[in-house]
Amino acid sequence: MKGTVLHSTLRDLHTHLTSPRLWATFMVVIAIFITTGPFGTMESLALAQRTAFWTLIHAVAWATAIVTITVIDRFMIGRFSGEYLRLLLAAGAAAPLVALAVELVRCSWFGDIPTRAAYATQVLYSLPLCILFSVLSYMTTSRVAPATPHSADTDSLNTPSPGDAAEPDIPLLRRLKPENRGPIVHLTVEDHYTVVTTTRGRQLVLLRFSDAMREIGASDGVQTHRSHWVATDHVERWARSNGRLVVRLKTGTEVPVSRGYSESVRLRFGAD
Repeated sequence: MKGTVLHSTLRDLHTHLTSPRLWATFMVVIAIFITTGPFGTMESLALAQRTAFWTLIHAVAWATAIVTITVIDRFMIGRFSGEYLRLLLAAGAAAPLVALAVELVRCSWFGDIPTRAAYATQVLYSLPLCILFSVLSYMTTSRVAPATPHSADTDSLNTPSPGDAAEPDIPLLRRLKPENRGPIVHLTVEDHYTVVTTTRGRQLVLLRFSDAMREIGASDGVQTHRSHWVATDHVERWARSNGRLVVRLKTGTEVPVSRGYSESVRLRFGAD
């Protein structure tokens, strides 16, 4: 379990750190601070010094916020079902750490002596930054999650057919990148994510499998396992593989069928 949590946390960190939206916001915020010179830095620091100071401050603050919020959010999954609530709680928990890191940098730069009052003020300043990162985190992992590695049948999935128009009445599709929106073929679970396979590609979505099942709406399909759902139109047949019941998709992928769902699979796709 610890290895799974660590793997998921590292993957989330990679997703955040490779997000163009996060880096664009980071650069805009630094530019604003350098240009406006808040907290007396316009008068006390020359342009080059001001640039170095605010770049260092924000690099330390954002790095601390990113790591802290990602780790806390990962450990809260399963304890708090609401994603917004988790991110707000993580932001609140991260603010004191961000404030401590920023105060250490500030005092080292100016040669000040840390005080409780200055630290308390810094916590208040750090909270909006942490909330901002929480919002960026939600937008990055839930709305524009990274695609999973391609398998052998990826080319056939990415080749659109005439009937591959996206179905706007399916809420789950709105969570996917535009280029991946198409008829859903297969849903499965990977850690705390749902892997959504469409006729146009695959994508990880930070969403519980049960919630993903609700968001497919009236899509015609069948659940074959507690961690798998397949669309009826994309099933070639069901068969036995190494003594186990599987559903074979038209792409060649074999989806397992558990004992609890075997009867519904037989009824849907033919008798044994």
